Amino acid sequence: MTDTDKFNSDLDRLLSRAAAPGAMTPGALAREMSRLFQINARDFGNLGEALSDYWTERYGPSLAQPEMRKPAADWLVHAYCLLSGCFEPAMDFPDEDWESIREIVSAEADDLDIQVLTEILTVIVDRGKA
Repeated sequence: MTDTDKFNSDLDRLLSRAAAPGAMTPGALAREMSRLFQINARDFGNLGEALSDYWTERYGPSLAQPEMRKPAADWLVHAYCLLSGCFEPAMDFPDEDWESIREIVSAEADDLDIQVLTEILTVIVDRGKA
């Protein structure tokens, strides 16, 4: 099992627990999902935290709708894949998110490992999101 598979599995388990009536509020679910992302993205310094903050602001409120929970979790998996160099051609973000991701990466660029930065920027350029 890869780190990405484990992260995805942990998110799925969290979503399953949250689906039980009265199990957790949407706000608590957003905090737990964000925390899980930050734990898994800890090797990427402030970039993981910044992406998590963006996700929480943009997608946290949508967790009140059960049908939006899996797409929100998938966004975090895709973000983790972008950071860890395993972003696949089938993965994507909405254009507005690409713009924000690009800005966040630029803001954190000085503190990123050059290989990580290069891989992320290559994906952004290859997708025409630069």
